[in-house]
Amino acid sequence: MINKYTTQKILLVGANGYIGCRFLERCKDKYNIYSIDNLLKKNDLLPNINQIDYREMKINEINEFDICLWLAGHSSVPQSLADPEGCYDNNYSGLVNFMNMFKGKIIYASSASVYTSIAGAICDEDTTVGMPINIYDYTKISIDNYMSIMNKDFVSLRFGTVDGGSKHIREELLLNKMVKDALNENKIYLANPKANRGVLFIEDLVDAIELLLNSPPKLPQIYNLSSINANMETLANIVKKKTKATIHELDHSSKYNFQMSSNKFSNDYNYHFTDDVEVIIDNLIKFYT
Repeated sequence: MINKYTTQKILLVGANGYIGCRFLERCKDKYNIYSIDNLLKKNDLLPNINQIDYREMKINEINEFDICLWLAGHSSVPQSLADPEGCYDNNYSGLVNFMNMFKGKIIYASSASVYTSIAGAICDEDTTVGMPINIYDYTKISIDNYMSIMNKDFVSLRFGTVDGGSKHIREELLLNKMVKDALNENKIYLANPKANRGVLFIEDLVDAIELLLNSPPKLPQIYNLSSINANMETLANIVKKKTKATIHELDHSSKYNFQMSSNKFSNDYNYHFTDDVEVIIDNLIKFYT
């Protein structure tokens, strides 16, 4: 049954990805959704998803929809460094061209990686965005600037590191990897123990998307989305407690180090994010086992 608030037609871009497929799993019967994915990262297309690259859609096709939920693009620093030109086209210029044709509202995935120069401080949406340190961060900073300068009808979602079970889980991400290694190898690999990170539970993320679809903001918005803040050592120790695995320290590496405030979204939508990391870890243990 279609949600009474959302008779609008929604174009879901990136439906076959980590976040997109979890959103569909929970919400496909609530909304009038047309789901597409270009299969850039996976070749096992889930049911009812169309293999289409959003950049190849025609203007009349695009404007059949009222809202675009864009959960696509190059979604990690390693993927972007391996394909910088593709990252620029997918995350920035392709999205700019799309928005120059699209007459509706876009809700799109950004990243807390825009806060590269904060060095552990808590960032809100008014925190000054630093100089990008790689092509991935550059595209995320640039698309927010473009949308703002050109007065587009947009909602930018700056995700913390997303964790939690999904049919197309990204196993390399923070808690996803810690829990998987703990269960499979009885080891937790820990680098940069004092580095801070905002962690976003995937169930909180889907909740937030639903709230935005049910009651889209009238003005353009940038929202931080993060469930908890913690350093890597704290997260590793909680996984250790839950799984009885041992921690193996790795050499330090270049890293992101930031914390996030999601108060703006919480206040605007009266939403309480998951504040217990054990809930996220339990979700992953159940998913993997």
